[in-house]
Amino acid sequence: MIKFSEKEEALLKKQDVARIATVSEKGWPQVTPVVHLYHSGKIYFITDYGTRKLKNIQKNNKVGVAVDVYARQPASVIVQGRAEIIERGEEYVEIEKLFERRHAYYRSNPVKEGEAPIIKITPVRKFSTV
Repeated sequence: MIKFSEKEEALLKKQDVARIATVSEKGWPQVTPVVHLYHSGKIYFITDYGTRKLKNIQKNNKVGVAVDVYARQPASVIVQGRAEIIERGEEYVEIEKLFERRHAYYRSNPVKEGEAPIIKITPVRKFSTV
């Protein structure tokens, strides 16, 4: 299991947007910004059914994630990992509630089981500038 340093975890928790890279059926990368959540060593995001990134993950669960900030002191955490699609169950409910607490968008637009899948990314490798 990948362990993140305190500084890496702080960046993963503080930033709202991550860039998710998936691989298409034909082997082409697709990068999409998403609102993410870091929790217990995993990175989560919610997507809609029918999105290209979901279709890509259904065929190839290898993903890349970049969480970064470019300011006076640039910092980034880059992750390679495996994605899992969560559509129902206790973990879905727990993570959805965490999204509501963390992000105003999900407080105003909560999702329920069966409405939109949650993607859980388990890191396999990491690269960091923090």
